[in-house]
Amino acid sequence: MRLIPLLPSLILLSGCVAAQPPRLELVPVADFPARLAETSGLARWQQGFVSHNDSGNDAELFVLDGEGSVTAHQSIAAGNRDWEDIAVRGKILYLADTGNNGGRRQDLNILPLTAESTHFTALAPIPVRYAEQHNVQPPLYQHNFDAEALTWVEDELWLLTKRWLDQQTDIYRLPPVSGETGPLVAQPLTAQQRLNTDMLVTGADYDANTQTLLLVGYSRSWFNRQAWLWLYPVRHGRVIEAGGRHFLLSHSGQFEGIALGHDGLVYFTREGRDTNLFRSLLPLARLLPDE
Repeated sequence: MRLIPLLPSLILLSGCVAAQPPRLELVPVADFPARLAETSGLARWQQGFVSHNDSGNDAELFVLDGEGSVTAHQSIAAGNRDWEDIAVRGKILYLADTGNNGGRRQDLNILPLTAESTHFTALAPIPVRYAEQHNVQPPLYQHNFDAEALTWVEDELWLLTKRWLDQQTDIYRLPPVSGETGPLVAQPLTAQQRLNTDMLVTGADYDANTQTLLLVGYSRSWFNRQAWLWLYPVRHGRVIEAGGRHFLLSHSGQFEGIALGHDGLVYFTREGRDTNLFRSLLPLARLLPDE
């Protein structure tokens, strides 16, 4: 008889367990030097990757080999107010200086850089302003206009926000401009789609071969910072949210960068003084549903 009152709780508990996303096993790859310990963005570049730090650090780019060793680094002639992600298209790199935890920045921009081997030259920045943002003096972390994920999808730059209030993400699209012709005017950007990611989105990449958008992010909790991977199909310029797949990363922490490697594995960077670079045990092709 005493078991009867427990039945509803047991049913709810079993439902919660069933709702947990599958676990994605990560393999530790590299500890970065202290100079790159606050790694915030990651993109595939040449035979390896390129990465950078976020706010409070020098304006530098770091070139990494496939195993995460720094092979070159260069100071960039532009301030690092809060670099949060990096995207690559051909020989142009795009740095998202769009970190905005306080919600009060009015100097957001994306910085294009031309690249020759491991030498990078900054071009005129592309200003970023959100059409929906009317309050530029919100309380700290009480807004939805922090953006920490940037990637190329087909012929557009996609900037994805880190919505502090509901842990969803908005997708903003920018045309493929490089800033080479001089300073540009900040045209207000309007959100094109919202995804219910249930995490703070911090990094993005796109695989054109499988038409898959890859997102990494973590929980808002400061004490138990779990991290997840989302894989979304993209068709005709829109995310098919119902087809998304969700994975819990096997390591916790402040994961901020994501890139699909030349080997087909998914690579992640994590801030901190411990292991910074990880890769998935399984390739992306094994993580996608069978067609």
